Amino acid sequence: MKRIILYIFIAVVVAGAAFFILQLLDKGENNTKMSETVVPVKVEYATLHEFQDITNAVGTLKAHEVNPLSPKVAGNVDAVLVDIGDRVEAGQVVIVLDGISFELAVNQADAACQSAKAAVAQTKSQLNQVQKEYARATRLLAGKVIPQSRFDTTEAAYNTATEAMAMIKGNYSQSIAVLETAQEHLKNARIRSSITGIVVDRNVEVGQSVAPGVQVFRILDQTAIKVDVELPEKDFGRISFNDMAVVTVDAYPGQNFPGKVTVINPMIDPRARTFRVRIKVPNPSGKLVDGMFARVKLLTEQRSSLAVSRDSLHRLPGSGTCYVFVLQGDKAVKRIVKIKKMDDKYAEVVKGLVKGAKIIASGAGRLRSGVRVTIPAATAGKIKNTHEEK
Repeated sequence: MKRIILYIFIAVVVAGAAFFILQLLDKGENNTKMSETVVPVKVEYATLHEFQDITNAVGTLKAHEVNPLSPKVAGNVDAVLVDIGDRVEAGQVVIVLDGISFELAVNQADAACQSAKAAVAQTKSQLNQVQKEYARATRLLAGKVIPQSRFDTTEAAYNTATEAMAMIKGNYSQSIAVLETAQEHLKNARIRSSITGIVVDRNVEVGQSVAPGVQVFRILDQTAIKVDVELPEKDFGRISFNDMAVVTVDAYPGQNFPGKVTVINPMIDPRARTFRVRIKVPNPSGKLVDGMFARVKLLTEQRSSLAVSRDSLHRLPGSGTCYVFVLQGDKAVKRIVKIKKMDDKYAEVVKGLVKGAKIIASGAGRLRSGVRVTIPAATAGKIKNTHEEK
């Protein structure tokens, strides 16, 4: 009985060993088949591509020019000629004040000026006569024809006439200044816009009394828009005058408004460690308006760098390490690369590749390092021609 059990045990061991050997042979055969599998792929070349650095910021749109219009003289409003939303030209009359009192002041000043002018003419004639007598007395005194007392009397009259002439001239000059002031006040009774723009605020009504310095209108020139943004200190050396920028606003989603840097504040705020940059944006369509919230992309450094398509780039799971498959002979070889920047289509490679390296752009899901690959004849010819053109 024991011998039968021993024979059965030996038979089981031999059968198990035979099955294990068959499994090993089958696995080796499968591995051989897999190693001989040829994966069809598409190939591209590592070539130079233009990359653009972008600095993002936010700010508030401001009109190119702002005219907080206020009267230069006090008075009652006779007429308001424009309203909110109206376009006005530089120099256009927008408010008319009651001009009666100003006209009266001009007439009075003009009359005083004419009187002073006549007084100047009369005094000048008298002075000319006294000058002649003084000159004659001087000659007669030198010839000892007249006594000293007579000469002194003539000299005193001359000095008095000269002083009177100076005073009359001063009065005339003052009357001219008063007239010019009255004329200026009359002119300022017609309030004009100092810029071409759009009325956005009105604080005046007909019959209202207004005074100098009180804002009656706010007028904006929005043919161009400016936006000030705060950038971190680290970007100070990267921003230059005339750098291009792209502005977007929520009111027009998907629409870009190009501009450029016009002002760079040469001072860093020591508390916030930021500096201010101003971007000017042409606004011929008038879509952009003062007060809008804006997102700004500053296009700074532009460079030509080695690049691969983003489709050919892969990342090791759980890490920031990137790699590509490079074609060497007829095999795919994994190559670790260092990436600096990516745009919509390309990744900038700063380490791990050289220009002209053959990069496998498709079929990577079936690849591992050392696997044989093949390039379809039509694709290979196209890749070759494209590379030769570059």
